[in-house]
Amino acid sequence: MPLYEYHCPDCGHIEERIGKLDERNIDCSQCNGKAERKISVSGVNCANDDAPWIRSVLEVVDKDSTAPHVVEFRKNPTRANYKAWMRGEGIRQHEPGEPTRKKSDFDVDRHAEKVWERRQERNRIEI
Repeated sequence: MPLYEYHCPDCGHIEERIGKLDERNIDCSQCNGKAERKISVSGVNCANDDAPWIRSVLEVVDKDSTAPHVVEFRKNPTRANYKAWMRGEGIRQHEPGEPTRKKSDFDVDRHAEKVWERRQERNRIEI
């Protein structure tokens, strides 16, 4: 059975009781008057709250910027303002399957070979 909240209009006492669906009135435990069932909220719905990580983005936002998208995001860090800030800064989401960095022309093996050669030159002992 569900938990209901009852209010007594005679003495003002409010109490919670497990009751039947069709039970609208009960006897008040304080004054024996008729307490009426009231509609009450059983919990807080926070489905529309933004994710907590959005506030952590504020750590990388430019504190001195006067750009409207930056000022608005600092003042009100919501998901919509986060998206506007990203657009304004030229940042976009990383798409699934997209490489994290562009493949550069940097030859790691050739660089490692040069570093090894320079190390050998520095440590060479001539007799």
